[in-house]
Amino acid sequence: PQPPATSAKAIMSGEEELYDEFGNYIGPDLDSSSDDGDSDDQSRQDPSGGAADDDSVSDRSRQSLTGMDVDSGPVPVHADPQSSIVLHEDKQHYPTASAVYGSGVHTAVIDEDAQALEEPIIAPTKSASFEVVGRSVAFAASQQYVSGLQSLPASQRVVAVCGHLHSGKTTLIDTLISLASEPTGADPADGAGEGDAPRAGLARSCDALTSEKDRGMSLKATACTLPLPDSRGKTYLQTYVSTPGHPQFFDAALAGLRSADAALVVVDAVEGLMCTTEMALSAALAQGLDVVLVINKVDRLILDLHLPPNDAFYKLRSVVDAVNVYVKSKDANARLLTPDRGNVVMGSAQGGWFFTCQSFAAKYAPEGLSADEFAKRLWGDCYLDPESRTFKRTAKECGRKGVDRTFVEFCLKPVYKVYSAILASSSPAALDKQLRSAGIRLKKKELKMNAQEVVRRAFGLFLENPIPDVVAGFVRDAGAGADLKVARNWSGPSPRSDGFVAEVVGSHEAEGVGFLSLVRVHSGSAKVGDAVKVLRPGYEEGDDDDCGHAQITGLYLPHGGFRTSVGVVSKGNVCLMSGVDGSLSKTGTVVGADVVPEGAFRPLDYYIAGGEATVKLAVEPLNPSELPKLVEGMRKVDKSYGMSRTKVEESGEHLIFGTGELYLDCIMHDLRSRFAGVEVKVADPVVAFQETVSESSRVKCYATTPNKKNVLTFVSEGLEERIGFDAERGRIDLDNWTAKDTAAYFAGGQGWDKLSARSVWCFGPTERGTNLLMDDTLPSEVDKATLGTTRGSIVQGFKWATREGPLCEEPVRGVKCKLLDATLATQPVLRGGGQVIPTVRRAVYSSILTASPRLMEPVYRLQIQCPTEISKEVGPLLSKRRGHVVGETVVGVAGSLVKAYLPVIESFGFETDLRTFTQGAAMSYAIMDHWQVVPGDPLDSSIVLHPLEPSPLQALGREFLVKTRRRKGLGENVGVFKYFDEGVKDELGEEDM
Repeated sequence: PQPPATSAKAIMSGEEELYDEFGNYIGPDLDSSSDDGDSDDQSRQDPSGGAADDDSVSDRSRQSLTGMDVDSGPVPVHADPQSSIVLHEDKQHYPTASAVYGSGVHTAVIDEDAQALEEPIIAPTKSASFEVVGRSVAFAASQQYVSGLQSLPASQRVVAVCGHLHSGKTTLIDTLISLASEPTGADPADGAGEGDAPRAGLARSCDALTSEKDRGMSLKATACTLPLPDSRGKTYLQTYVSTPGHPQFFDAALAGLRSADAALVVVDAVEGLMCTTEMALSAALAQGLDVVLVINKVDRLILDLHLPPNDAFYKLRSVVDAVNVYVKSKDANARLLTPDRGNVVMGSAQGGWFFTCQSFAAKYAPEGLSADEFAKRLWGDCYLDPESRTFKRTAKECGRKGVDRTFVEFCLKPVYKVYSAILASSSPAALDKQLRSAGIRLKKKELKMNAQEVVRRAFGLFLENPIPDVVAGFVRDAGAGADLKVARNWSGPSPRSDGFVAEVVGSHEAEGVGFLSLVRVHSGSAKVGDAVKVLRPGYEEGDDDDCGHAQITGLYLPHGGFRTSVGVVSKGNVCLMSGVDGSLSKTGTVVGADVVPEGAFRPLDYYIAGGEATVKLAVEPLNPSELPKLVEGMRKVDKSYGMSRTKVEESGEHLIFGTGELYLDCIMHDLRSRFAGVEVKVADPVVAFQETVSESSRVKCYATTPNKKNVLTFVSEGLEERIGFDAERGRIDLDNWTAKDTAAYFAGGQGWDKLSARSVWCFGPTERGTNLLMDDTLPSEVDKATLGTTRGSIVQGFKWATREGPLCEEPVRGVKCKLLDATLATQPVLRGGGQVIPTVRRAVYSSILTASPRLMEPVYRLQIQCPTEISKEVGPLLSKRRGHVVGETVVGVAGSLVKAYLPVIESFGFETDLRTFTQGAAMSYAIMDHWQVVPGDPLDSSIVLHPLEPSPLQALGREFLVKTRRRKGLGENVGVFKYFDEGVKDELGEEDM
């Protein structure tokens, strides 16, 4: 409402006290705005001109209120501006931000405490990049020539590069990339001269992920296809699959070996045979692959250990002998690895040089002796008499003293002389003179480079890389290798040789493309846009549930850190394929749409890497509304990591299983940054347990079906460890064995009687489970024909019971269940699966509970690398965690290798404690080895568990049981009575109950 018209002078002089000192109106109440509006309307409608009078009054009112905003626009005011009334909200006490910082600066005004302390005022730009953008390499062979080699399986080789952590696998592939690339023409002084694209040993081209670059270790199997010429000038398309060296990531190494036809095993010349090297050799021999040995870091014998040439020979021979001893222990028919046969390569990937006996034989072969014959005399106890120019077995037979072995004289001494010339030269001129005497001519700019670069360039002119020759000569071609893999790994009748058949051995996510599947093509060809069938592991003919349909959206030829798009792939190729991952979890089979498959490729066997992941983490999103993103991220984790498993408990808990702490750390990094993109809360790591029995059932345990028409009787006892061992490794195939084959294994190899051997029904909970179901009924007491009709239901109930045991719903291990009696209804409708399956489960549970059930825990096999002087101190550190040392091997100047066992549940934080205790001098590697019984009776309710206090040894079984049941939302005590029939309770008695 407008105040009454008053002159400004009256207001300022206070003649009318209608306003306070702040300019607020305090006079009598004014008429409502509605009344004013009505009067205004009436005045506008009055033809006598009453409206004009009101307007004149209104104008005088506006003129009297100086400094106030009005609707009719600005009105000239003649009062003093300093005495004008300014409202509080219009007052300006401070200059504006634009006046202080300028008009080109954007400012943000934020209220106090509007953001959390953890949240920055201006958040940094988040980069979703997780893949290293590798520099493309211009190969000496054209793309058209490479495409022609793709269609020639005889000109292709596929090799998996395996070895221990930091043995030089990735750097070795860098040297091969440098060999395959064309000269860049760059200035040698800039560090990238002729033949160095990229520089050998510095690029790490096969580390395609940023996490691999940051950690300095490979985490995934990465293929690198290169056109490499041999010493005769013939070019082969050779694919090298780089695999991780850490034992916890050996699942990726197994995938690389599955796609390859040979294994290039890299061994450190100083460290020798390590745990991952042994695992790689075992896996290669188990898959029937050719093995080529590469002894890397030979320069460490010269630069770090300062060994003379003769001592270096003994060190190299010890490494070769150790590898051969291990190979023969795994396969007595395996081919020996010796330098004189050409399947052993020695050198330094960091230095960019390698050699074989054949490469030096071609350089120094005497007249009248071929290079191949001379190479056979360049290893072992063989001496060249300088007087008679004949070969002798001992140095004493030579006519001159001080004669060295031929390997020392013709292989090691030239290498030593080059290093001595480079490291001991006083000037570039003196270095040039010494190198020219060996036939090495470097440019002046190259002579002034650092010593490591001079070594790389000098050996590049002195020695040719023999690895392409060795791979071409000792590895079968890709066509023959593909046929062998189909015969070995295909389940069912062999597929058509003309149809497209390929195996997916792994998947990884690529930026801008989605998931790319690493595929080995075994027959036929495919192009972009083709419709294909995707078969999951375990597919059988006519099984539509395990058969999906997809379309190939992209085909790429991998080159380590980068890839090139191709239109067609054919037999023998290793490629990256997009569009087929939607129907797969980890591995699978891709066939053409016109192929009618009768089988599929079997899944990978992880028993060499421990068999299964036993460390588990419970995760949940920080924001509950982001749970769907977390679930989708866990699905991608399960696809990207071979041995990982994801599971959702009935309580709603989301679990991720991994092989160890480092493995799970990488999974959580990918889950947060790549797959889910959400903040995740993680619980403390725990382990998966299993259930077993320690003796036979005390009574015959029977259970009655709900309709009271069927009664089944079982007893349980322990299964022989050897049978479970063979079953896990797939050596027992009850589905394809005849009764004679089954009897031959159990009666001939395990000492069973023939009647028991013929009564074996199945293993559980899977075909490779460690629990056995037997039919121990007598034909005189049970109708075998009627029992045969319910065999399927009994088997399903047994597998259900062994999948989730009675103690804490963990899998059962090492239990033999015998069906002693079966009273079955005569009508089939009364003995259906709904009646029999839960009854069998109840009977199996009761038989296990009456056989002194126990919990089993996983145990790591540790290999601890440490100095010899502190190796004795490792034992007490392990004993505090229920671990123990089983052996120690002295590896010379490299220190000692301590072998020990440690329960997985006690291993959390052990590596940190070990490094702290030894001040970083020790390094441990853990591999899942076996399962052992947890001390103590888990059903002993008299044991009192005190919070925040370690339990005694005999109370561990009870503690693990209670904590596991709490975590799963179960009661602390096992409800044993709900599995027993009344008759069984009476037979047990009060003491047993």
